[in-house]
Amino acid sequence: MISNFGNYLQILAMLFSILAVITASYRTGTLFFYCSWLSTLLSFLLLVCGFIISDFSIQNIFFNSSTLKPLGFKIAASWASHEGSILLWLCLLQTIGVIYIALFNSRPTRVYHIIVLALIQILLSSFIYFTSNPFDSLSFRPTQGLGLNPMLQDIALIIHPPILYLGSVCYVAPFTSACVMLLTSNLDSANLRAIKIFSNLGIIFLTLGIALGSWWAYRELGWGGFWFFDPVENISLLPWLSAISLHHSILVTIKSGRMKNWTITLSIITFLLVVLSTFLVRSGLITSIHSFASSAERAIYMLAIFAIIAISSLVLLLVKGQNITQPNSIGLDKHQFKHKLIVWGSIFFLTALLVLLCSTIYPIVYSLLYQESVTISERFFINNFIIFIIPTVLLAGIAQRNNNGLLRWFTPPRNDTSLLLILVCSFAITFISSYQIQYGFISAWAVTFSLFLIIQNCYYVLTKSNFFRTKLKANIAMILGHLGFGLLVLTITVNSLLQSEVDFIGKVGDKVTAKGFEVTLKDIRVSSAQNYYRQIAEFWIQDQQNNITILKPENRFYIIEKQLSQESNIYSYLTYDLYAVLSKIDDDVIHAKIYYKPMMSLIWLSIILIAGGLLIGLFNKLSI
Repeated sequence: MISNFGNYLQILAMLFSILAVITASYRTGTLFFYCSWLSTLLSFLLLVCGFIISDFSIQNIFFNSSTLKPLGFKIAASWASHEGSILLWLCLLQTIGVIYIALFNSRPTRVYHIIVLALIQILLSSFIYFTSNPFDSLSFRPTQGLGLNPMLQDIALIIHPPILYLGSVCYVAPFTSACVMLLTSNLDSANLRAIKIFSNLGIIFLTLGIALGSWWAYRELGWGGFWFFDPVENISLLPWLSAISLHHSILVTIKSGRMKNWTITLSIITFLLVVLSTFLVRSGLITSIHSFASSAERAIYMLAIFAIIAISSLVLLLVKGQNITQPNSIGLDKHQFKHKLIVWGSIFFLTALLVLLCSTIYPIVYSLLYQESVTISERFFINNFIIFIIPTVLLAGIAQRNNNGLLRWFTPPRNDTSLLLILVCSFAITFISSYQIQYGFISAWAVTFSLFLIIQNCYYVLTKSNFFRTKLKANIAMILGHLGFGLLVLTITVNSLLQSEVDFIGKVGDKVTAKGFEVTLKDIRVSSAQNYYRQIAEFWIQDQQNNITILKPENRFYIIEKQLSQESNIYSYLTYDLYAVLSKIDDDVIHAKIYYKPMMSLIWLSIILIAGGLLIGLFNKLSI
């Protein structure tokens, strides 16, 4: 029953999208567009209902759920597989499309907006129905499902994918606005404002989604790290890097009328990177703990979709882009130097993007040519990717000043020496701390420039508020975003330099002392939960100030899946985390790792600051 209704709704969604294209010039076009969204939404809700009631006659539910699953994980399992997650992805994309069309419903360009969005929806909904149908049914009805991968039975699964997908699909709106402006040769303010709104929304959710994925990996994988330059992790950064460039570019375009070509190009490229990222992750061409099962049919279909969208939009850009003219500027714009810094920042971000893209595609091409696998080490990314991110930290600090050229910076008035003094102070702090921390070339510059950005932001707030004696008259969004960015670079660098680990092998009562901590195994016990059995080891960790932290990592055996899973236990302080994970238990001998992870709470805080700054920026003049 659910399977049949789900298939009918998918077919209706495709038909309504086709009718929306045909009747786009009439009011019924909007109605058909909304009906397509409603059909997709209902089909996804129907799939969720199937998971809740454990309808194992549907393949997707049989392979990804069981009757023993808690309700929250039953619901989350609906987007744990490729089929369910791509349906959620399309549902969110169409939701963004509906909101976007509602904003343009009374405008003459509404026809073009509907056509562009509906054509994209036709491609994606046909892909789902013919190659990735979550409602494919079995010829029999099992009484029990095969369960869900234990690594996915985590709270992060409930929140990470929807937020990441929402961030990705937001960029269909800037893409549509860019295409419409090219088609009409009319660079109107409404489309530019739409790009600002939806690119802001997109970068907020992308940032939070990527951070939640990192948080999941940190807690669930048991490796003690939060970023491993895994291929899928790298792929998630591709649209994010382009989106950061778009976020800054559209601000310049709206304020001064400059960089319109750049803004339109980035609007198209960002969405193309979203589609490319989706293709790479779901094609099975890359090897990763995050990727989905390989399918040649699916890969070919998705490659065709990407090619259609990419070729049509880029040809449109090449043909019609020449009609985009920059406004004539007389004299020197007071923000001209800041705009140049934004351009240079975009160049660095996009260069880093190209490094990630090439390093992701190279192993795929190599494997296809030579039938051998090749792995790119983490050191490669540190040396060739991070090095392009570090200069943007310096540029972010300088850009807060309204200087019109570097000449003023090097020969400042008597009351404007602060920028140079802050940079000198940052170098001094790095030099003094080098007696305690062994910096490398890249890490030294990362710490110096991040300190510069943080101190510069603090000084900026103090001077703009007259040392908190008056109301702060400044761009709060920029302050929070840049402060978070500087803190993120600083804390990640310090974390990589100061982290340590201890191997523990012993019985109850045994102790290990290392790195200023004494680790004691206090107890081993066994218990059970709704869908798994577990072994729990209790460690007491005492620091040099005699503070005791209790950690209880687990080994779990999942009943339905017949799989063993390690569950780490983490205690977070403001400046460091203590992290324990079990390797194995031989009779009464425990094998475990204890990690000291500095700055983890501040890393998460920095991401919240970035997202908070972007959120505040979203509410600055939202009207279209």
